Amino acid sequence: MLYLGLDGGGTGCRARLADAKGATLAEAQAGPANIASDFDAALANITRAIAGLSIPARAEVHAVLGLAGANLSGAGPRLEAALPFRARVVQDVTTSVRGALREADGIVAAIGTGSAFARQIGGEIISTGGWGLRLGDEGSGAWIGHALVALAARALDGRFERTPLLNRLTHDLDGSAGLVAFSLRATPADWAALAPQVFDTTDPAALAVLAAARAEIRAAIEHLQPQGAQHPVVWLGGLGARLAMDDWPRRAPHGTSLDGALWMAQQESTWTD
Repeated sequence: MLYLGLDGGGTGCRARLADAKGATLAEAQAGPANIASDFDAALANITRAIAGLSIPARAEVHAVLGLAGANLSGAGPRLEAALPFRARVVQDVTTSVRGALREADGIVAAIGTGSAFARQIGGEIISTGGWGLRLGDEGSGAWIGHALVALAARALDGRFERTPLLNRLTHDLDGSAGLVAFSLRATPADWAALAPQVFDTTDPAALAVLAAARAEIRAAIEHLQPQGAQHPVVWLGGLGARLAMDDWPRRAPHGTSLDGALWMAQQESTWTD
């Protein structure tokens, strides 16, 4: 028996193959794998990552894939049917929780291109967010990039100060017409690529966007904290550490979302419940 874990989101996907003793046999990666926003492209990238593992022919494989969009799109079963081995597709926040906490109680804030938040108590996972940029992804890289461009447009209207950061962004995107054109074609990954500009600067626009992002993150975590409790928070994702707050106790993650996917694949309960 071989076990396969895969973690996929709006920026890319990573896969790992392990043997029955848990030893890593191979790792591979490929492009974005959000099955809600672009199923065909996600399937192609997932297939590419799996091919990079060089799985022996006729090997028995149990796989868990933690994917952005799996909870909302209805595409999970479709993807499971497209794979050549037994697979379970779950929301990427589920594998993030299992990777970070294993079976411990706590809250996970997963903030990268998108965002999702989850609480695990007694093995039960309750999540919020993960709706995608058009409906949510508050505090994420894509959300921050979108908020920054929106603030640049507001500055052009005279409703916000034309700060150096906003002037540079407007110039880089070719002015007001360029802002609109970018907004019409940008993917979540395109929006998220703008997010690094708000860090390590005292520009008023950056500070305003970061304050708004942290307010959204704070509200999501407070929503998950049981009344009268302060469970520790694990900060995950490319922006998790940069946006972490000290409002609650912190816990270092046990592992990554990829670790969680592989751990779930190795658990008998994954295949018997």
